Amino acid sequence: MKKILLIDDDTDFVYINKVYLEKRGYKVSSAYSGDEGFELARREKPDLIILDVMMKTKTEGFDVARKIKREKSLKDIPVIMLTAIRKKERLPWTFEPDEEWLPVTEFLEKPLSPQNLYEKIENILKRGKNARKRENSCGG
Repeated sequence: MKKILLIDDDTDFVYINKVYLEKRGYKVSSAYSGDEGFELARREKPDLIILDVMMKTKTEGFDVARKIKREKSLKDIPVIMLTAIRKKERLPWTFEPDEEWLPVTEFLEKPLSPQNLYEKIENILKRGKNARKRENSCGG
C-alpha cells in the first residue's frame, strides 16, 4: 500500500482528501504545519508528499520543500505543492518547479478537487515506477 503525507493547515481540505485517497487504497498521514510534516516525513518515508504553501507563514511550504530536498532520506520523494497564494495575493505570474527555489514535482493551484488530486498522484507515482523500471533494466 502506497503512503501519502498531506501537509496542510486547512483541516477540511486534509479530511476530505484523506477520506477520498484512503477509499482508493492509499495510506494517508496528515500534518497541519511544516515542522510537524517534516518530522512525520522523516519517520514514515511516504511515497509522495502533498504540501500547502501558506500555513503559519505565507512561504512555509516553500521552506519545507527545500528542507525535504536537502534531507538525504527524503530528497527522492515526489512533492506536490498546492496553493491559493497566486489568487489571494493577486500575483501576475505562475510558479514553475526548479531545483533550488521550488524543488517540487508538481505545483498546483487550489481549489483542486479530490479527483484531480488523485489523478495527479497516480500519474506521478506511475512515472516514478516506470523510471525505476528503466534504471533496473539498464543496470542502474
